[in-house]
Amino acid sequence: MSISLKQIVQIIVGVLIALVAWLIYCVVWLWQPERQIRLHTNHLLTAAENHSVGRMQSLIADSYTDRWKHDKESAIRECNEVFRQFIFVTIQRQILSCSISGDTATVQATLKVSGNGSPVAEAVTERINALHEPCVFTWKHMSGKPWDWQLVGFEQPELQIDPTLGL
Repeated sequence: MSISLKQIVQIIVGVLIALVAWLIYCVVWLWQPERQIRLHTNHLLTAAENHSVGRMQSLIADSYTDRWKHDKESAIRECNEVFRQFIFVTIQRQILSCSISGDTATVQATLKVSGNGSPVAEAVTERINALHEPCVFTWKHMSGKPWDWQLVGFEQPELQIDPTLGL
């Protein structure tokens, strides 16, 4: 069985059409800043649920800071320690707003935690679920790549954490 030149051309044209369609999809929808910010927020919370330290490290900027005096390493370490207290955990989230100004974006989201684990896990669940104000995630666009956003800050006005005690 031999393939004719016409069939080869048809295959090449078909592949090119598929590539152009994929590129249009990425540029028009997937790579839009707001879509990327929402995806990154969900990926960060999923990484926390799954104890995926490597994934969290890739989503958090080296310049991360918050009002509890966490840097990237201490935030990941404490987050991992908290979520290790759970046998299983789910973070329900509702993104309320996403605003972008230049290369900085903020996401306001409400979070609810459910799961089972140690007494610490129960205390964390009660504490997070009692919060009324939304959490604010601050993201920064780190390069010319449309998907290159990293978390540079986190705020929740009601949440009190003693940085000297951890958790």
